[in-house]
Amino acid sequence: MVNLYTKAILKKRVPVTAASLESLQRAPVMWQTFLPNVKHYERYCKLVKWDNPILVHPLYWQVRSLSLQLKLLSHPKSPFALLGLVHLDNVVAEYADARVDIPCEMVARFNQVYQHRKGLAVVVQVTASQRGRRVYDATGTYLMRRAGQIHGLAPYEGHNNGVIMNDTNVATLSFSPADVRRYAWISGDVNPIHLSALTARMFGFKRAIVHGMFSSARAIAAFDTRQQLRGEALSFSFKRPILVPAEVDLLAGSGGEGHCFSLQSTSHTEHAETFVQGFIAGE
Repeated sequence: MVNLYTKAILKKRVPVTAASLESLQRAPVMWQTFLPNVKHYERYCKLVKWDNPILVHPLYWQVRSLSLQLKLLSHPKSPFALLGLVHLDNVVAEYADARVDIPCEMVARFNQVYQHRKGLAVVVQVTASQRGRRVYDATGTYLMRRAGQIHGLAPYEGHNNGVIMNDTNVATLSFSPADVRRYAWISGDVNPIHLSALTARMFGFKRAIVHGMFSSARAIAAFDTRQQLRGEALSFSFKRPILVPAEVDLLAGSGGEGHCFSLQSTSHTEHAETFVQGFIAGE
């Protein structure tokens, strides 16, 4: 994975134009067969505290496909700079039938590109098939900071994860620097902002920050112990970074046609910070 970050630094930059963005709808497409690695999944589950023996964690296959996504973003035809990308949101539409004990054929491709007030928001779609049947479908949206606008792009509006009604404190989640480093090695996301305070300061953070996919995975695991998931679609919006060490409250309640949840600071005031907002679709 480190080699991919090195490749990204050395990659010749493709000009960002309406034509180069439009061409992403056709190519490149990355494909790879991932062999079973049950021990890796067990380590992941232990770290995110997932204890559902029936359902594979909804975020696991997206994490497993990270190397494929990085190859896509660092492809010579990609106009996006891998370093400096900011994860904006995540949607998992299909995951109920995914397994970890058989091979998984995964495909990563670019989806839509939106105009963001701070640059461009690019959607990366990951799908997976096992034994000839699609079992996984997820998207992640990333911000590439840049000045100026590209004519013809729709504005990025994000995901409306609703407003929590009658919220309750489901759990308080703790994140230590060691936890975050452990997740970095398990997931392969060894971005320097997650590894130490020293390396995080190089990118403008006072301390190392929690991976959004780590905090979301912990939130889903805690929610699952309260109300077991059965394959409902999930969405997450990452609002601000969680600096470690940290304790955050997981709040959940009804909202629209499903359940809303959020990770907030433990200050318990009207000015509490919101780090992640999420939505679990109802039946």
